[in-house]
Amino acid sequence: MARDGGLSHVDNEFDKNCSKFVTIEVDSSALSTWNRKMQHSKMLSPTPTQWDCQKEADMGSVPITKVREQLRRVIDDDSYTPHCVPIGPYHQSRSSQWIEKRKQCSAGFLQSLSEEHTVGGLTGVMEKLEPLARECYTSGDGFGNMTPEQSASMMLHDACYLLLFFVDYVSGNGAPPAPADDDDERLVNRNTLAIHERVTGGNTSVLDYMAMPIQELLQMQLFISRKPRQTPPMCSHLLHLVHAYFRPMLLPAVSTAMSSDTGTGRWRRAVEYRRYANVQLMRRVYQDDVESSVLDVQLERGRLWIPRLRITSNTWTILRNLMALEEQAHRRPVTAYCLFMSQLACTSEDVQVLRRAGIVDHFLDNDEQVSKDFAGLCNGVVMEVDDLERNYLKPMWHQLEKRCDSRAQRFMGWFRHGHNWEIAAAFLVALIVIACQVTQTFYAITGRGR
Repeated sequence: MARDGGLSHVDNEFDKNCSKFVTIEVDSSALSTWNRKMQHSKMLSPTPTQWDCQKEADMGSVPITKVREQLRRVIDDDSYTPHCVPIGPYHQSRSSQWIEKRKQCSAGFLQSLSEEHTVGGLTGVMEKLEPLARECYTSGDGFGNMTPEQSASMMLHDACYLLLFFVDYVSGNGAPPAPADDDDERLVNRNTLAIHERVTGGNTSVLDYMAMPIQELLQMQLFISRKPRQTPPMCSHLLHLVHAYFRPMLLPAVSTAMSSDTGTGRWRRAVEYRRYANVQLMRRVYQDDVESSVLDVQLERGRLWIPRLRITSNTWTILRNLMALEEQAHRRPVTAYCLFMSQLACTSEDVQVLRRAGIVDHFLDNDEQVSKDFAGLCNGVVMEVDDLERNYLKPMWHQLEKRCDSRAQRFMGWFRHGHNWEIAAAFLVALIVIACQVTQTFYAITGRGR
């Protein structure tokens, strides 16, 4: 499993501290038995929701931090709290008896399998990893008042639950266990991927094993195209893994329209770009053989191509947590995209235009609610929009502003999208009358000459 410099240090610590590796072979019959035990449990199960995650490409070692208080104050706090299954120490208080029982069953199942191949099974594995895990939390209250024994038990239960979640998903055994939600920003412990690999002890990378179902979940939600991708080489945790797939492949070209003296400002509304820049808003359709994502926005010959964004109950949570993760990175493509969309679709009229163009797809009661969600998407978010490394859409903003400043484009936009049909009809009638008068004058002059 390829890792960055930060995780290489983690591996060395693991190799020093772990005196044994645990081999677990999960065959189909054993997994089916476990599934039947879970399905026939007498506990009432809450309605499962889709499991969400997030990612980034230029971040090496990413610590576990809490979301800034400024973001929590201006945004619904539910965006940064677990929806179903808490993983890690930040939100243990939000767990339930039902999910704790499922985690215990998962740990017991893997313990019984590991004992068939290793003396003692999983006993003592997490206790040796617990000090290293504590160092990964930048917040002083990461583990709170948990004792080393309690935190080791929590890590073991969480790791076993997540491992079986992905095993069950990849095996195709119907609906997977209740989806897992991570800590603040839905971050799983930085060492989760490394810990899982030590628990399983197999030759196949756990990162490779988890990447495929995450790809499928993102494809189902239309965040990325269906072209299979290679496993990202450097990921610290699950949120980081998801973020690795959100990379813009079509970067706007840096043109002469970008002046060093002109700062980058707010994006205009969708109706304003149609009216003042004579821009057609078009939906970019994913091609199955091309690697692309929802971030691939492009301006081409007066057409603004934007991939479809499907609005579900999880969309805002995913985007907000990705933006929170990017605050630890230099490049911030998801934040730049969210700023663009939040200002492009900030009114119900704009959402209506984007929905009719096939760019926004939602099943809410009305466009007004969607516009409010867009308008509040980036509340509290701060980014240096003039930095091209951070804001990959900066060249496109300047290109659109240049079109808005063009009198010819403003006139064409007014004529095509201004909805001034009476004035346009009168203008056409006037042109016809003038043409008739010119024709009549021409024949009158040529007739006199003869």
